[in-house]
Amino acid sequence: MSPELAAIAVGRRTVDVEIYRPPTDAPGPWPGVLLLHELFGLTSQVRADARHLAREGYLVFAPDLYTDGMRSYCIKYLFSAEALNNRGDGPHVAEIHRLLDVLKAHPDCNGRLGMIGMCLTGGFVLQMARRDDMIAPVVFHHSFGVRGSGIADADAAEIKHTVQGHFAAGDRLCPRSRIDRLAGQLGDRLEAHVYDGVGHGLRSQFRHTEPSAEAWQRTLGFFKEHLAS
Repeated sequence: MSPELAAIAVGRRTVDVEIYRPPTDAPGPWPGVLLLHELFGLTSQVRADARHLAREGYLVFAPDLYTDGMRSYCIKYLFSAEALNNRGDGPHVAEIHRLLDVLKAHPDCNGRLGMIGMCLTGGFVLQMARRDDMIAPVVFHHSFGVRGSGIADADAAEIKHTVQGHFAAGDRLCPRSRIDRLAGQLGDRLEAHVYDGVGHGLRSQFRHTEPSAEAWQRTLGFFKEHLAS
């Protein structure tokens, strides 16, 4: 399955996006899923997940957030107050809002939105979960914001739909205390799964493990439950 390539203007720059469509025999329009890569970028592993999601009946946007280079993106984002505190008013969060808006307006999207973010981009999921139209947010071990649960109390209070979370018991970047704080904020709006025997990088370093496969199947089930018309 070869993706369609698009360049989407997001504020002051343009981001390259790979668009994966369901098989031609699956009638559209389809729910849309924004698949965000982690620190390693838009790898073959991310592309494999995008293809799988498309086969399951989703219109998938897989953006390359490093379109201008990994170094440029990381220097601007990782050391910013926006990242450290996972603030909802910064330019990088605004880019994700824009990508979701374009996905929702795509003629092959039926307006029902889900997303996946992990590590570097997991905090974006929590911010996008504040949107009324983000009905299936999935976060894998969010690393930003660094402080506390990863999201401010006031922002967490605005999350309306259930967030599915996948976390590793041996993860130093997203420790259990962080998950517990997030659970305290969201209550029954967080469906949290913690996996033993693995560390940070469930869909990358630990991809070929039983916990990773279990997390992925739960993700597919969550999308099916919440994105089916």
